[in-house]
Amino acid sequence: MGWVLLDDRGGRHRVGLYHGDESGHLMIHCNLRVVQVDFSVKESKTYSFFIEDELCEVHLVKGPDGKFGYDFIVNKTVDTPRNRIRRVDERRIRRQMAWMIAGFVAVVTAVVIGFRWFDRWHERQMLTQNSLFSSLSEENVRRLSLEGKKDTAQLFIVREALQRKVLYGFVTTENAQISGSFQVADTGQILLPNGFPLSDRDAFLVTYLPSDPKVHRLDFYQPTRSTIATYVRMASDMERRNHPDISEKRSICCALSAAELKGWQSLADFIFQTTSPEENDRHNRDSYLRLVRDVDYSRTVKEVCWEQ
Repeated sequence: MGWVLLDDRGGRHRVGLYHGDESGHLMIHCNLRVVQVDFSVKESKTYSFFIEDELCEVHLVKGPDGKFGYDFIVNKTVDTPRNRIRRVDERRIRRQMAWMIAGFVAVVTAVVIGFRWFDRWHERQMLTQNSLFSSLSEENVRRLSLEGKKDTAQLFIVREALQRKVLYGFVTTENAQISGSFQVADTGQILLPNGFPLSDRDAFLVTYLPSDPKVHRLDFYQPTRSTIATYVRMASDMERRNHPDISEKRSICCALSAAELKGWQSLADFIFQTTSPEENDRHNRDSYLRLVRDVDYSRTVKEVCWEQ
């Protein structure tokens, strides 16, 4: 099942849907990137995600005969930044047509340009902050557990002055933008504490003090659903690469079954299935073999992935 979205800039975005007939496992991808993953979806449901700045929805509707119908729409009514801009533009056009005052249009344009310039300047100022694990102490750990607010921090891999580093950032409830960075090796994969290789734009839960957001903790063991979807894609790609005789759908089903049965961290065993224990003592070919030979996992794959 697939659709094509044409955005306001003339770009084409291909959206696809995989929904297992027996297992109910579901994956939504856009431009060959996984954006949503869910397990055992056997009732009507709606999934929302952004393409560029448009809020898109995929609707699953279960009919009386048990068969599913699928629909893809762009939600232009819910309150999003893009829809707010759309409504502002519509009101501005109506005002221009009603009043026909060129001076008013010039003032509005100047104000919009001024606000955009200020937003860009403010963002640059916030990005200069480097506060990864800054000011952490026993007292701050206690305060984080009692007073901490939660948000999502997104990570970006950059290279500055021939050195590679990872930048991250999040936004507080007071709309303050907090950012930080940490150094990594200049070559090779960047392995996170959760055992997975870092991909650009991975995101994780961050807990911060509302009174001083520079005191915060980034939890690599609580990835977002989109990051888990990236792990599923990497796991299924590696499974297909090392077992070219299986189909793409079966490789996805195998990865999803492992995540559902053993937890999302088991996906790292798929990703590092050709790695020796000397190279990676947590996830390697031995841990992969233990996983795929597990009685419960083997039975699950046989039951839900056989038709793939």
